[in-house]
Amino acid sequence: MPFSKLSQHGSHIVLIGDFNPKIFQPAWFGAQDLIRQSEVEDATIQIVSSEIVIFTLDWLRLEVTRERFSAGTTQDPYHPFIMELVLGTFRLLRHTPLRMMGINREAHYKMNSEERWHAIGHKLVPKKMWEGLLTKPGMASLTVSGIRPDSHKGSILVTIEPSMQFRPGIYVRVNDHFESSLVQSASGADEIIDILAANWKESYDRASGIITKLMEEADNAQ
Repeated sequence: MPFSKLSQHGSHIVLIGDFNPKIFQPAWFGAQDLIRQSEVEDATIQIVSSEIVIFTLDWLRLEVTRERFSAGTTQDPYHPFIMELVLGTFRLLRHTPLRMMGINREAHYKMNSEERWHAIGHKLVPKKMWEGLLTKPGMASLTVSGIRPDSHKGSILVTIEPSMQFRPGIYVRVNDHFESSLVQSASGADEIIDILAANWKESYDRASGIITKLMEEADNAQ
C-alpha cells in the first residue's frame, strides 16, 4: 500500500517577454474565439490595470504583468487546453517579444503519517551532515537542476518541498525551462511558440514521469 496519495496536480505555462497586460482580458479572449462567450460572462476578474491583469475561469487562472504571462489549471481534462490557449493567443500576437518559457507540472501528495513525511525529508536531505550546525534540521525546499535532453537552450528544474495545502504532504514541481536563441533581443513570439507546439506533449509526459518516480522512491524511504 503506498504511503502517499496524489491529492492535487496542475500544469501551467509561463512566458517571459514584453506584454501589455490590459489586452489580456476575458472579453479579448472571447472576441478571438479562444474562450466561449459564456466563459467571458462568468469570468472572475481579480484585477485589471496597466501593470497587471488576473482573472479566473472554472478551469483557468491567467495572470499577466509587463514581463510575465502565466496560464494554468488544476483540472485534469484541461491540461491540453492551456497549451492550446497559449498557442492561439501568441499566434495572434506573434510580434510580442518572448524570451523564455516554462512548461511546468506540479503535484501535491498527502502522506498517510508524519513519520513517512519525515522519512522522505531524511532520504532527500540526510541530516547527519547538519549535526552540530542546526538544531532539528528539516528540509524546507530542495531544487535539483539538470541539462536539457534536447538541442534547446534551457534546463530542467525539479523542486520538492512540504505541501502548503496538505499536511503532512509533499509538493513537487518540474519546471521545463526553454530559452529563445536570441534571449536578449527576441523580436517576436514565433520561436518560443513553435517550441511549445513541438514539445508540450513530451515535456508534459516527462514531468509526469519524474514526479511519479520521485514519489515511488519516497514511498520506499526508510
